[in-house]
Amino acid sequence: MPQNSSLRFWLALGWMALVIGWAWWEYSHYSGLYRWLAEWQIEKWGGYEKMWTAAIPAFILMIPAFRVLRERELLNQASLIAGDDPVPILRRVRTGMLICGVVLTLVAGGAWLYSQQLPDRSDPPVTVDLAALGDAAPPAGSAIFAHAVPDTGRALQMEEAFRSRSADIDHQTIYVPVLAEGAAQDAPVRFFIDRASYAFTDSQEAPRVNAFLADHMQGVLVENGLPADVVAAFEKQGLPIASPHYLMTTNSVGGRQNYYITAALAGFGAFILFLLSAVQSVSIARARKRQQG
Repeated sequence: MPQNSSLRFWLALGWMALVIGWAWWEYSHYSGLYRWLAEWQIEKWGGYEKMWTAAIPAFILMIPAFRVLRERELLNQASLIAGDDPVPILRRVRTGMLICGVVLTLVAGGAWLYSQQLPDRSDPPVTVDLAALGDAAPPAGSAIFAHAVPDTGRALQMEEAFRSRSADIDHQTIYVPVLAEGAAQDAPVRFFIDRASYAFTDSQEAPRVNAFLADHMQGVLVENGLPADVVAAFEKQGLPIASPHYLMTTNSVGGRQNYYITAALAGFGAFILFLLSAVQSVSIARARKRQQG
């Protein structure tokens, strides 16, 4: 295999890794091209598809790398037809798959182990008195707000549509600013609470902002826990947000959700790579058997 072809092969893999990292960064920070495409969709249709907004530009940018990989495959096939020994090529491909699989396994394990150090909703809650807290930092973890007023007039409702076989289902997450009793309305908001619900699109269910009563504000307090697109939406409607801010999430896994998603995706990717490397091992064994025959 020509040295130039090998260099192009590794450059293509590096470019794909770079594009994936760039897409993930813009998705997680709601910035750059991802934010521009999301806001364009919101302006046109009132919402946007999170996954496709990141995946489609990344796929387009990776097309040159796909072409290089295709050329590499054609060269491999040509070498096999010419009677060259395929085992070294197959072994190099298997080694690359195993290395990538091990890296993804470490990412998955690290994300899961780190998530277990984060607070969980099942922990005994701590009462956070917003009126007495002042400007001090609250304790992170399972908590209950006291002397807190939900500002439902400035609530933000985020929607994401899910397709099912029977009907369209809306996933609605409501984010409500929470103020200390007697706090000024124009001060930067330090505290928020969320509430998620599912409903059929034709049910005309009203946003459940009335569920945010003082004795129901319990969850897991996460520093800077608002998603980046939610922060941008609040700022767009003129709501000042303090830095740092704190989100009391009512999600069942608290602040561990993103790490669980990372662990699941990395683990799935590692499983696929290990499976493909096993298939490659079978191909190597068959190639050796043909050589011996």
